[in-house]
Amino acid sequence: MDWSSLIYFPVLKTKDAELRAIAAVDKNYREKMLPVYEITKSRITKKDSLGDIVKRLDQIKSIQGDLPYILDVTTDSKQKNSQIEDILSPVNGYECWKDWLDLNCGLNIVPMIHINFDLDEDLVEAKAFVASVTHKYKKMALRLPADLEGDEYQEIISTIVGELVDTRLFILLDEGCIRDRVKASGLIAVTRMYQGAFTEISSMLDTGAWLERVVCISGSYPYLVSTEGRGDENGEFEIFEHSLYLSLKHNRPALQFGDYASINVKQIEMRGGTFVPRIDFCTDVKFYYYRKRRNVGSYIWCAEKVVADPIYVNGKSWGDDEIASAALGSPSGISPSFWISVRACNYMIRRVRVLSA
Repeated sequence: MDWSSLIYFPVLKTKDAELRAIAAVDKNYREKMLPVYEITKSRITKKDSLGDIVKRLDQIKSIQGDLPYILDVTTDSKQKNSQIEDILSPVNGYECWKDWLDLNCGLNIVPMIHINFDLDEDLVEAKAFVASVTHKYKKMALRLPADLEGDEYQEIISTIVGELVDTRLFILLDEGCIRDRVKASGLIAVTRMYQGAFTEISSMLDTGAWLERVVCISGSYPYLVSTEGRGDENGEFEIFEHSLYLSLKHNRPALQFGDYASINVKQIEMRGGTFVPRIDFCTDVKFYYYRKRRNVGSYIWCAEKVVADPIYVNGKSWGDDEIASAALGSPSGISPSFWISVRACNYMIRRVRVLSA
């Protein structure tokens, strides 16, 4: 595996929309991606009242094949079940997480190191977890906020690194959705926050060849598109995570880029009758959308507007094919979830192209 070829690190929950999106991305693009899968419960049914996560793990393995990926679990209370609660328990060095990794995952995974910041003693358990699995995995990942104090980075990373043998570490600096922060304080303030974290981490690099990559992760897809885009039937808004990455990479050429693949970090729970049909497309720096109050032909109208827009470029992807089909009067799906998949598929392809340039 040529790890240096990996240039894009999308964070994806294992919900239907995200899994359908990444499955539709051509393999030549996915070969340049190291997705971070946050396991969520599967769909609740009469036969599966638990929402068994094994179904989601099987879907991930089917999509990834022999391609590597980072495996994590969600901390979203709405997407967890008892299995995920057990995985997040630090008891006996995250023993439950170790068991799930052993039973359900192949050697092409990069396991996430969990740290519960609410528990003072948890770093001891995280250390024990790393010590017990470092011989099994060539790479591991550690996901940290970008706003910790300097001594906190030193304590956490030195503790983890001290237990690594030949394993190398991905450090993911993740502040979730940055849209409100950028709008309130400006991009420069958010950039300085990440820059401070990078500075602290860089000061530790003379202690050994333990670092694989540092990845800047953030998202900015708005919670309410129509409000952010300032338009009812159409609008546009900036992709702030792209701007943040460019401002950081200027002084750190080895920095890697990750985001939430154009999915809102909070993820709105759709209820019947509450959504307005919408189709989105993006350029390198902005999103554009068309939306139409719901009727039989709403998605057809939106698709017609998209393909007629001079800014839109058909990239010949699955997502573009679905937009073209809808514009001709035959949409394959008429649910928000389906069109989130279209948007996310096209967005991830666009990110790989931008990062490859």
